[in-house]
Amino acid sequence: MSSVGRFLLRQNLPLGLLLAAVVGILAPAPGRAMARLPTQHVAVAIIFVCAGLRLRTEQIQAALNSWRATCWGSVSILLVTPVIGSGLADIVRLDWALRLGLALFCCVPTTLSSGIALTTQAGGNVALAVLLTVLTNAVGIFTVPLVLAQLLGAIGAVELSASDLIAKLCLSILLPLAAGRLLGRYVERWADSHKEAIGLASNAALITVPWMTFSTSAQRLLLLAPASLGAIVAAGAGVHLVFLAVNALAVRALRLGAAESIAVVLVASQKTLPVALTVLTFLPLPADVKGLVAIPCVASHLIQIFIDAVVATHWHSRTGG
Repeated sequence: MSSVGRFLLRQNLPLGLLLAAVVGILAPAPGRAMARLPTQHVAVAIIFVCAGLRLRTEQIQAALNSWRATCWGSVSILLVTPVIGSGLADIVRLDWALRLGLALFCCVPTTLSSGIALTTQAGGNVALAVLLTVLTNAVGIFTVPLVLAQLLGAIGAVELSASDLIAKLCLSILLPLAAGRLLGRYVERWADSHKEAIGLASNAALITVPWMTFSTSAQRLLLLAPASLGAIVAAGAGVHLVFLAVNALAVRALRLGAAESIAVVLVASQKTLPVALTVLTFLPLPADVKGLVAIPCVASHLIQIFIDAVVATHWHSRTGG
């Protein structure tokens, strides 16, 4: 495979998300047609079945010894960053739907894979990164609706039933994740040898969700001013840098080791796009408004990966990892 092909393969998710936005806005008819079918729910199920197939819990027991790091990381992901992020989103000078999207993204748990991958690259405690990812995404199904119900009302007039959202997230996320993990126990060798293919399938399913969302909101998105897009990018970067700073100060105060600190700072500062888009499908909003809400989610996801890739590379060079 050529160097260009390898680059495209490595960057398939960010490139795919950008392509989904462009195609959805400029040629919305196919995406609108797909959105009228249960395609989105099927795509979300595929994402979390794939996550379950790739989930390995053997290293988690070793990470349980890092209880201070685990406690802070969990509290930061599920409570501290949602409160800080929603507060910052409330003061950003953007349309309320865009502020709602930024706040929504801040309220979800950590990424399903990129946090672990970047922790590995930076020479951090991978077992701790796995533990934080599994723990917060499992617990977050029950805590995120409660946090959202309290915080999103301050950003936009959204009446949200926490209990209803918990039930929907259990069906959309927890059930497929558990099914994937159960299946993974029987096909573990196959899953390990096809990690790249499973990752590509998961990313392809993820890309279809914003594609349909952008397609249904194309008319409104075309009216979005370039200045607003710039403000969205700046706001997403600013919020993520604040998360990194807060977690960096916390691990220093807790006097964690270098490997533990790397894992906590990276994993506790990131947010997961699949859960954000899944929650968005259940918010009581018009379809065209959901497209606007999705923009800060997708933009913030891309921005955090770019920033943390730079941070991980810097740490890798310092630690010789």
